[in-house]
Amino acid sequence: MSDEGKSREQLLKEVQELKTRLNEFETNSFKQRTESEIFESTILLNELLRSASDLIFCKDIRGKYLECNPAFSKFVGLPKEEIVGKTDNDLFGNELADHFRAKDQKTIEENSHWKGEEWVVDSSGQYVLFETFKAPLYTSTGILVGILGVSRDITSRKQADEEREKTHGQLLSILEAFDQPAYVCDPVTYEILFVNSPLKKKYGTEILGKKCYSAFQNLYEPCSFCTNDLIFGENLGQTHIWEFQNNIDDRWYRCIDKAIKWPDGRMVRFEIAIDIHEQKISEQVLQESEKKYRAYIDNSPQLIFVADAAGRYIDVNPAACATTGYSKNELLNMRRLELYAQESQESAISSFEQLLNTGRSTGEFCFLKKDGSRYYMIIEAVKLSEDRFIGFCTDTTERKRTEEDLLKAKIAAENSNRTKSEFLATMSHELRTPLNSIIGFSEVLSEGYFGQINDKQAKYLKNIFNSGKHLLNIINNILDISKVESGKMQLYKEKIYVKDIVDEMISAMQHLAASKEIVLKLRTSSKFGAVQADKAKLRQILYNLIGNAIKFTEIGGSVTIGTSEDDEMVYISVTDTGIGIPANDLIKLFKPFTQLDSSCARQYEGTGLGLALAKELAELHGGTIYVESESGKGSTFTLALPLKEKRTTPCSGTEESIKVQQQDPDFFCSEI
Repeated sequence: MSDEGKSREQLLKEVQELKTRLNEFETNSFKQRTESEIFESTILLNELLRSASDLIFCKDIRGKYLECNPAFSKFVGLPKEEIVGKTDNDLFGNELADHFRAKDQKTIEENSHWKGEEWVVDSSGQYVLFETFKAPLYTSTGILVGILGVSRDITSRKQADEEREKTHGQLLSILEAFDQPAYVCDPVTYEILFVNSPLKKKYGTEILGKKCYSAFQNLYEPCSFCTNDLIFGENLGQTHIWEFQNNIDDRWYRCIDKAIKWPDGRMVRFEIAIDIHEQKISEQVLQESEKKYRAYIDNSPQLIFVADAAGRYIDVNPAACATTGYSKNELLNMRRLELYAQESQESAISSFEQLLNTGRSTGEFCFLKKDGSRYYMIIEAVKLSEDRFIGFCTDTTERKRTEEDLLKAKIAAENSNRTKSEFLATMSHELRTPLNSIIGFSEVLSEGYFGQINDKQAKYLKNIFNSGKHLLNIINNILDISKVESGKMQLYKEKIYVKDIVDEMISAMQHLAASKEIVLKLRTSSKFGAVQADKAKLRQILYNLIGNAIKFTEIGGSVTIGTSEDDEMVYISVTDTGIGIPANDLIKLFKPFTQLDSSCARQYEGTGLGLALAKELAELHGGTIYVESESGKGSTFTLALPLKEKRTTPCSGTEESIKVQQQDPDFFCSEI
């Protein structure tokens, strides 16, 4: 019958039967598959228990062993068949059994896992440390039937941990012993794992766990100078030493970095930072000093040599090479005495001995250049250390030649001057003898001892007498100048009071001043001192000064003589209202036979010897003469003599010829 011929009911019945048969097939297939899986799982579990190195066991709620693996059996020293059904008292003794039973009960009663460490004696009597895990054991229907336990031998690990802890403690002790900052950080995370006391004191313990570049350098990313690549990888085991300046405190540090093994087994970066700031600054100062030294040495126009105690040159500058003609390498292979001329070597040795003993020496020596030519140098040497000496040399060859020329010229000038002085002395003596006769006889004739003379004869005789006296004065000045220049002038010193000599000179010069209607004024200190001087020479000085003042002052002018003193000197000044002296002529004043210009020579008589002789005589007394003048406004000549004695003597104003005009408490001016 075809499907089309079947009724609906028959079709539904067949479908139902088919479904029933399919369900039965599926049920049978699942049952067969489940049994197969259980079988495979059982085999797998048995294999796992057999091959596991950990001790695995099962106990019922009364403490009897239900199952154990070969590792447990081996540890106990009994086959599995003799273990199953026994308790811990049977296998380990009462003390350990009580301990095990207590942990079993805790697991069962609290229905929770327990984990702990337990020391157990094995079958050979050795103590073994186990890390044990216990859990409640249930049936498939959820009924508690006992406990499942797993024990792992951790004796070796424990010993390794203890050794590691000991090593770690020793490492930390060593790190703490450093008085310089030291730390340890992870090279991957850059986290700080350890800091020693100096860093704890500076940053506190809260620095642990922070990034090293953030804590120490105040940066947001690893330092560009991080040394990880230099101490890890292929460089593992190497030590890296480096220097840097910290961004935070700006101090210099020398860092020593090395990879070390941390207790947890990882390799970490250890770094100790030694503060070298002062040393670095000193080095920088020294380097700068060395640069300056090198610059000074190389650019100095002076010749500079540095030698050791054996006399070998160890440094020279370019100027030394240029002057000697040797290269630097040639000089550095020479000894000190090789440059000296033969006649200077002995004195050079003595100078070097002085340098060794005192640390300094100075001398002028003759040297030989590479081409054999001679030159002279002054060497100023200083001892730098026990084995270092530096010499600063100045080439004096030209000066030496100039000195030799000057010496020859000086000798020639002295010979010429001596000849001149001798000639002048001889000629002056020869001239003075007939002059004295002329002056004497003209005076005798003028007095009429040989008969009366008329007015014309008297006039001529007076001219002869005056001219003779003038010429005799010139000759006497020439003789005095010659004596001073030849060193033959003698002084006969005596105690002279300044007031007395000034009064005497005013009286002597009054007539000459009156002839030109010149007023002589006296301006003196209220205190007068005494000097040791040759009275005749002092008169000669003052006569020249006062006489010149009167000569160069116009009719109706004035000449003021002043005195003053300080702790060492007496000052006698002569001030006039005369023609004055131009500034550019002041240097000519005290030169013998010199008049300032031709116009003055025609208007004012004189030989130019007076002031020159006056100054020479003042200097023989230990004093001097100086001048202040301005053209058209008069001049002031001041004689300064050493003060030997002081006394207080008020100037007398009782004479009728003196009119006192007080100017201040210490000085007064008298018009004569």
